[in-house]
Amino acid sequence: MKALALIFLATGAATLADGCFRTASAQCAPGNQIYIDPRLVPQRQHITPEQFQRIWSTPGMPESVKNWAFDAYHNQFRPIQIPFRDGTVLISPTDPCVQQYIGPGPKN
Repeated sequence: MKALALIFLATGAATLADGCFRTASAQCAPGNQIYIDPRLVPQRQHITPEQFQRIWSTPGMPESVKNWAFDAYHNQFRPIQIPFRDGTVLISPTDPCVQQYIGPGPKN
């Protein structure tokens, strides 16, 4: 009886933990072509226009911080590129379930 209770508790804890950890995973539609697990796609920093303006208008802000803010602001909606096999997978920065494989060109 004690072993059965222990198994029940372990199963319940694993189910609860699995549910907590999976909340971060993306739920992709069945028709999506997935090359890279959406949970492993690195996310880009999102900067609002107000945040960008504040960083650029602050006197004495280091040039390295301004450069970082400029790059982050202007690249935040560009596709994320991840090498895959002989090509590259382009992934939407707003929906990691939207992926496109770009393979090598024809060989001559």
